[in-house]
Amino acid sequence: MRIYGIAIYEVKKDIDTALLDLENAGLHKLDYMEVDPDMISYVDMAEEEFSHVLGKYKSARDYVFEYESDRLVLVRFFMQGKSVGKALLVSLRAGTLRIVSKRLESMGWKREFMFEIRRLMKSVRYTD
Repeated sequence: MRIYGIAIYEVKKDIDTALLDLENAGLHKLDYMEVDPDMISYVDMAEEEFSHVLGKYKSARDYVFEYESDRLVLVRFFMQGKSVGKALLVSLRAGTLRIVSKRLESMGWKREFMFEIRRLMKSVRYTD
């Protein structure tokens, strides 16, 4: 597996509301037992690379979500007390964050950074 997208949001909501927002955006929370525990290393790499955007936080919570039963999205909430300050989303399939981002922004999440690899359709040549 590889990373296809990274997004960072300013959330400023309590943890329960943030989780509900993600579910309303079409993501289903999975138990860690359902996924490979090594996947969290992808979030660690993204956090290290974009630490200048994320800033300093006292604690973080990790979650694994699924979009449309086959697209995994790894989420790390950066906590300020009992409130989510920022969220880091890592997508393992192309095109997922673009869809989810629009929904989250409509719920008041402020996008600070987003990068997504897009698949390009290869041209097809017909010859006679």
